[in-house]
Amino acid sequence: MTPQDHALRERIKELKCIYELSRVGASAPDLPTVLRKTLKILPSSMQFPRRAVARIRAGDKDYGSSDFNRTDIRISSPIIVGRKKYGSVSVGYLKQNGKATPTFLAEERKLLLVVARELSFIIQRYQAEEEKQRLKLQLQHVERLAFVGELTAGIAHELNEPLGRILGFAQLIRKGGPLNPQQEADMERILKASLYTREIIKKLMIFSRQMPPQISAVNLNETVSNILYFMDAPYFSGNIRITKKLDPDLPVISADAVQISQVLVNLLTNAIHAMPDGGDVVISTGCRNGYVTLTVKDNGVGMPQEVKEKIFEPFFTTKPVGQGTGLGLSVVEGIVSAHGGRINVTSAPGKGSRFEVLIPLRLRGRKSKTP
Repeated sequence: MTPQDHALRERIKELKCIYELSRVGASAPDLPTVLRKTLKILPSSMQFPRRAVARIRAGDKDYGSSDFNRTDIRISSPIIVGRKKYGSVSVGYLKQNGKATPTFLAEERKLLLVVARELSFIIQRYQAEEEKQRLKLQLQHVERLAFVGELTAGIAHELNEPLGRILGFAQLIRKGGPLNPQQEADMERILKASLYTREIIKKLMIFSRQMPPQISAVNLNETVSNILYFMDAPYFSGNIRITKKLDPDLPVISADAVQISQVLVNLLTNAIHAMPDGGDVVISTGCRNGYVTLTVKDNGVGMPQEVKEKIFEPFFTTKPVGQGTGLGLSVVEGIVSAHGGRINVTSAPGKGSRFEVLIPLRLRGRKSKTP
């Protein structure tokens, strides 16, 4: 074979490699499939395809066989995505007993640059598509929340009026004269059920943003101590132990005191329900990076990842029917978001859960004392 024929054959292999790579990029269902198919295409375009092996590093993942570690000589080109190095594509020749390791041609080095550039285009296209899908899902979620918010606001307003009448008439009956023990017990049940329903309506109104926040200076340490003092004793039955770890120099924040109390009550209730056989709850406060933190940590049953991803969705609950509204954590998220904060959640089955609420610090200069 003449040198011209050899050069032509190599050029055909290079063009075929680029053509096949473009086809893979247009038809593969996902990026890992593109990269795995590229690993099969690339060695065939080298001078000695039987001795050539390839490896692709993309992000924090490596694609390629363990044979690549046995290569004697290698060439590599960076994959640049968004002006940053995203990874690299490499080709090497395996050692072979009794035979010299071949060197790479200048044309092969140029081909690898072209392949790296083509992969960068493909990666950017897949990233753009993933971002489009993420934004689409986010938009659907926002639209669903808006619909649920309007629905819950309407339900709350419709229930408020008859509930107010029930409470009013129940109180009038009590004031009208003495009742026998059975009537008194029934009236007490009516009042308790009505007050419980009113709390649910209040949660619905907070969730639907029908109750605007009343901003004032809030001391989180005082909020924690007050909530623990006023919560009913049944919450702490079943060997539930509450520990406070409050920062004595915690600054005050600008917030709605009632809504922040609601956040703590919901998180604490959630923690207690996660420990049906008893356990420990640690409530702590702190300050870092311009945020005041409120953390509720339990050693209960914990949550798998698929549950953790849904806990802030309205009306989602893992409790049996009749034992939960599924509004507690969605109300928490709504309140925290309205205050410009965020929530970090750590949980695993059998290892408990940790909810960290971060509220931005707005009022400075005042210090709180541990109650």
